Amino acid sequence: MAGTKDNLPAAELIAGECLGVRVRTLNRAVTALYDEALRPHGLRVGQLNLLVAVARMGAARPGDLCRLLRMDKSTLSRDVELMRRNGWLEVDGSGDKRARPLRISAQGRALLEGVVPAWRQAQERAGAMLGGEATAALGRAVDRLWREGA
Repeated sequence: MAGTKDNLPAAELIAGECLGVRVRTLNRAVTALYDEALRPHGLRVGQLNLLVAVARMGAARPGDLCRLLRMDKSTLSRDVELMRRNGWLEVDGSGDKRARPLRISAQGRALLEGVVPAWRQAQERAGAMLGGEATAALGRAVDRLWREGA
């Protein structure tokens, strides 16, 4: 019967304890905060993440970015194409576009510098939403993930 709630033990267990479900919910809430703050700059947090990674790496091969950012190739390709069209990223050299290194453009660097106040606002809001202890624990978990290369 439509609309009937089935109290399945498995559903209750997963809904109450699954780290995957909880992290996805948290991701959506935090992403919404950052996207809202970055919207006036025409940028989303996923694009900011990519822009920061390319800026830090200097010349970034797509495969290296996928591994670092835990992105699939098709998502990276779509984001890079949009960011290239917006003038934020440049593709080095010739040959297969999918393997050529990416660099942040002058326009991308200016955008990155310009979004810092909006990013700070989103940081404060996300920190307030999570609380200090959870924010610190999240930072430690990501640092560990990067350190161990998991």
